[in-house]
Amino acid sequence: MLDIGWSEMLMIAVVAIVVIGPKDLPRTLRTIGQWIGKARAVTRDLQNSVNDMIADSEIEELRKAGSSMGDFGSFGSGEILNQDVSIEPPSETDQSLADDYPTPPPTPKERPPDQRKGDGGGDAVAGDTSSVKSKSA
Repeated sequence: MLDIGWSEMLMIAVVAIVVIGPKDLPRTLRTIGQWIGKARAVTRDLQNSVNDMIADSEIEELRKAGSSMGDFGSFGSGEILNQDVSIEPPSETDQSLADDYPTPPPTPKERPPDQRKGDGGGDAVAGDTSSVKSKSA
């Protein structure tokens, strides 16, 4: 914020002790702290009022945009929502379209024999060399 380092703070403290004196320094620091608190409160109030004005202007712009769109006929009056909607069963032409496609085969209940454990002669364990004959023998 003010970009003051430790050396600058030490210099300000030494000057404050010399100029103000050690006796009046606590009261002076308390007064400065109160001023800073009041300045922060005023800044916060100003920021909040600016944010409120911005929000009010945005709401007013949205209201103007909404009123400028106008009436969209029967949609705005709710006539579309009050209409009765009926669902009819599929006609014969729809059924003939469905007959053009074959039905898919049924899903099998079990896996094929070559994929089940213990079937298909795949009992050898990876790395098992007991069943493999060596060339040196």
